Amino acid sequence: MIKFYKKKTTCFIISIFCLMALHSSSFFSGYSGLKVNFTGNTIDSKYNPDLSMQAFFAGQFNFTDNIWGRTEFSLNTGDFLSDNIFSGTLSLFQIDEVSVNFRANFEKAINYFSIFLGTYEPIGSDVFLQRYFGIKPIASKITESWLGLSGSILYPQRGFGFSNTIKLIEKPVAFNVSSYLNSEDNGLIYNTDLRFATNLRYFSFDILCGIGLPFGNKYQDENYFFVIEKIYWHAGTNILIGNEYTQSLFIQAGIFNASFTGKNNINWAQDSIYLLFEPRLKLGKLNCDISIYNIPLSNVYELHLIDDVLGLNINCYSENVKFGNTNFTIGVHTNVGLKNKTIFDAKEFSSIKSDDISINLTGYTKAKFLSGELQFMAKIKALEIASGNPGNVFSCGIGYRTKI
Repeated sequence: MIKFYKKKTTCFIISIFCLMALHSSSFFSGYSGLKVNFTGNTIDSKYNPDLSMQAFFAGQFNFTDNIWGRTEFSLNTGDFLSDNIFSGTLSLFQIDEVSVNFRANFEKAINYFSIFLGTYEPIGSDVFLQRYFGIKPIASKITESWLGLSGSILYPQRGFGFSNTIKLIEKPVAFNVSSYLNSEDNGLIYNTDLRFATNLRYFSFDILCGIGLPFGNKYQDENYFFVIEKIYWHAGTNILIGNEYTQSLFIQAGIFNASFTGKNNINWAQDSIYLLFEPRLKLGKLNCDISIYNIPLSNVYELHLIDDVLGLNINCYSENVKFGNTNFTIGVHTNVGLKNKTIFDAKEFSSIKSDDISINLTGYTKAKFLSGELQFMAKIKALEIASGNPGNVFSCGIGYRTKI
């Protein structure tokens, strides 16, 4: 979320947008999506339907060939069918990105410099690879989100700062350095990250590592400008071995807000570890993605296909099912999750009971519609059928994404 100290910065960046728009003939392009979710209230013993919505909008303004701005925001609503729909529905509105970008062309490289507010090209998404190498999306389908372009990110790089990327012309290589400020309960954190990415025919690689310096405010002493009690560190990577036309292997790994102090004490939380191992098989016209994952709970809340931190997902689908003149993608996700377990509970797996297991079946279909893509999915929690809670068994959703 945008903190109070960022409000003046937001106004400053938006002012730059307005000034550029007044003195140039801008070209606009955008991408938006909306998904309506229908499920039952998981608390009520009787079936009580809930209807909610997720939406996002991302736009780019090209002021000149070498200067452009980007903005992205998302909306996540509460239940529209509640009694207070006409007096107000609880909703979460979030500005994901506001940025101004400058490009400079050199003999052997292109330099991209950006001033941003929010989340900018976060690791875990494939946005960085798409923007600088022009590839198609490679992220896992189980991490698709309707709250922005990034999908499920390894850790939230939210703040105000700058980013500088150098993309070599003769080689498929990009280097990036970024610095930004964000905040926590105890004050500001200054972050700096280094990034390297490459895209080859059968290998795509994106890795980022960085540190955060929290400026503590509990020491009030005129002898110090600021006090650093600990140093945060974070890292993440996306790896694709193969490509979309071959058998391939996709790997994601990351850690967020681990810390160490002057006494060499290293601390990290188990819920900050992100792991995804996904072989992607092509069996004739059938595709099969097998995902073994350990995804932090904060990410799970934003996803529709998984409900638990630790689990296994098998996605079988075909992209060339034809009805009339329309091509459909039809598939089914089979997901087995372990409730309240993480990868660090491996020693306890021998004592797992049936109540610790969840099995979800999600059928879906996608098709081109007008200028975008229409998607429908329906999800059944198989082991909840006999639970006596009908609202926890079935859910469905319909969504639409389009370029503007």
